[in-house]
Amino acid sequence: MKKLSDYLYYHEDGPPTIDIYCGDCLEVMPLLDKVDLVVTDPPYGVNLDYEVYQDTPENWFLLMDKLIPLCRSISTMTIMPSCQIKRLEWIYKNHSPDWLICWYKGSPGHAGYIGFNDWEPHLVYGKNSTDMHDYFHATPEPQTNGHPCQKPLKWAKWLISRASKEGNFVIDPFLGSGTTLVACKELKRNGIGIEISEKYCEIAKKRLQNTQVPFL
Repeated sequence: MKKLSDYLYYHEDGPPTIDIYCGDCLEVMPLLDKVDLVVTDPPYGVNLDYEVYQDTPENWFLLMDKLIPLCRSISTMTIMPSCQIKRLEWIYKNHSPDWLICWYKGSPGHAGYIGFNDWEPHLVYGKNSTDMHDYFHATPEPQTNGHPCQKPLKWAKWLISRASKEGNFVIDPFLGSGTTLVACKELKRNGIGIEISEKYCEIAKKRLQNTQVPFL
């Protein structure tokens, strides 16, 4: 049986401390201590071309059934996109959230049911001791880091800054190109990222090595 240290890919002493674990998050997360916040962007089940994971609708339902209870068991608060809006009915039936947050993207030209889709619901499970609004604006950014679905840094920084405090522990089970850990480092949160693809782990590592902790 593997130990947590067997998955360790990259470490920064900090403060803040930053760790990247290369492996399946469903295997790694049970080995972790409880954290303050999960902020993550799981695959949407829309057949994107990931390095390792097969992004099929069928795999999305199987993944969510395991992921959501696991996130809730190790964190005080969890925030993640609902993925396709039409799946909210299934989510509320099977893993009902405590609240929703609206991510307003502006007008990226993404096709929607009535024309364009300018916002995306995020699921909220649990509650921290912070106060936050349930609406925020972050414009999507060009995909420049070798990952097919990179969230904007402003997206990660808004969620982490509102739902945690300096020194808290934040985990992203689907690290991708490392955006959430870059946000953690800039916001002085201890960050843990899990990524199944070694290629994406290396991209995240290089981004972190080029990220400075602010003096103030």
